[in-house]
Amino acid sequence: MSSLRLILGTALVALMPARVLHAQAAPAHDEESVCLGFSFGTWTPALDWRGAGHGEMPSAGVLPHAPSGRDWATDAGAGQADSLLILYPAWWPAGIRVDLPTRTPAVGDTVTGKATAFVANGAVVPPVAKVRAWRVRCGAHA
Repeated sequence: MSSLRLILGTALVALMPARVLHAQAAPAHDEESVCLGFSFGTWTPALDWRGAGHGEMPSAGVLPHAPSGRDWATDAGAGQADSLLILYPAWWPAGIRVDLPTRTPAVGDTVTGKATAFVANGAVVPPVAKVRAWRVRCGAHA
């Protein structure tokens, strides 16, 4: 199976501890676009950019963005393409590994998986959180 490029954007959620993202899969030649929304639970330990060994947080203006203005994401490539995604949200540009039972849930279904934030310091325990994913309408980020 060929690799898919995913494009994700951030949606702000007032008064909620969870972070919500929407991602759009750019289809390979004969594949249908799959767009997902993500909701992250509480991170354990808490997300701490400097504590994870990353140094200064890059400004949003220097981070790469997809043509739609969304943040970047990618799949894992051959062999794990239907269950592993790597998200690159502006709030954690080092990357978030998302393990799901499937990247293509049925319309109306929500799947639950595990998210792991990448850290630069190998002595630091990577933050993990429960993640929920569901299909959303594809197209320009609202």
